[in-house]
Amino acid sequence: MRRIAAGALCFASLAVVAGASATIKPGRGMSRVELGMTAAQVQARLGRPVVKGGWKWFYARVTVTFRNRRVVELMTTRSTERFANGLGVDSSESDVRAAFPQARCDPMAPFYRRCRLGTGAPKSRVTDFIIGTTRRVIYVIITQLP
Repeated sequence: MRRIAAGALCFASLAVVAGASATIKPGRGMSRVELGMTAAQVQARLGRPVVKGGWKWFYARVTVTFRNRRVVELMTTRSTERFANGLGVDSSESDVRAAFPQARCDPMAPFYRRCRLGTGAPKSRVTDFIIGTTRRVIYVIITQLP
């Protein structure tokens, strides 16, 4: 019985560690990758990408975009990637608005909406929640604007 309890405790602690590493940091990064990192730093953190396509690297949890050999965008569609407050893909637009009252939410052609954290000024960092037709987040994107 003690072995089962010890195994369950070990499994639970691994789940907590996995959840902690999946935190999205607004305007900074996600999946242990941050804006401004080099390709070598990304590969050291995440390993080899599943697919490389030009300036984009595709991983199971995140898509990484490079400009001038630095990370300028991170995007996820995975509901396991979460902000510290629990928001992420599959959260409702009303949840986003409640958690981030400073977010600006606007229509995005043709069918979507975007709730943005950040000014959108040149060279600024923004976090976008792309809201689908079901009024739920379908993408979370963190970008260093040009």
